[in-house]
Amino acid sequence: MRHARDWVNGAVVLALPLLLAACAGVPRDASLPIKDPHEQLNRRALTLTRETLRPAAEMVSAIPGPLHDRLRDLNANLKEPRIFANNILQGRFAAAHTTAGRFLANSVLGVGGLFDIASLAGLQQTSGDFGQTLFVWGVSEGPYVVRPYLGPSTLRDGVGSAVDMVADPVGWAIGSQVALSVGTSLLDAAERLGQLKQAEDASIDFYSFVRSAYYQTRRAELREAIGLPREMEAVALDDPDGPQPASAANALAQERR
Repeated sequence: MRHARDWVNGAVVLALPLLLAACAGVPRDASLPIKDPHEQLNRRALTLTRETLRPAAEMVSAIPGPLHDRLRDLNANLKEPRIFANNILQGRFAAAHTTAGRFLANSVLGVGGLFDIASLAGLQQTSGDFGQTLFVWGVSEGPYVVRPYLGPSTLRDGVGSAVDMVADPVGWAIGSQVALSVGTSLLDAAERLGQLKQAEDASIDFYSFVRSAYYQTRRAELREAIGLPREMEAVALDDPDGPQPASAANALAQERR
């Protein structure tokens, strides 16, 4: 695990300056078209991820409802300190206030986060991750990538995920930031795959469906970060002759929020 942590730390140190160098003069446009120059490689990565995570997705789907809800709420609560830190970095102080209130309420009254008391009180979880922070700072997103086991992303958001992984406040507190972040990310990916199982069976092109769902949901989170409405909208492909799947954002929106 130590070697894995050192590898991730090194990758972040090397990649982050390259991305930050692009900050100057880059517009914060949350409606840019999809860039997928490595589609064939990404398709293979998605196939690998589906096959590898399918048993885990089936196990997550088979968990009884009340227990599944407790696991989901605990996973969401563990993300709150990371969300709070990124809210601050983005200058979203109202969102940071909401996130702090959620974490305090759920950790104390929700038995360590097993129960989402805050949502019942009207405090919904906000978005907040370092990929989003890089967007607010003006870093361009780069090409679409499918990360083995972790799922769809962009180059910017992939680097952002690595930073979140090594800088997770909860991970630092318990001394195992990589293990915690990988565990929560894999749980998210397995649950997301389980939710998309019906779409997988019905879709002519499941890859395009997942890509469209990711971009539409991510665009909504980026708009939220700069004070725009979260409404979903169709996204354009760089290749106008490529597949144009129907809107798929709702399949992922609930899981990501």
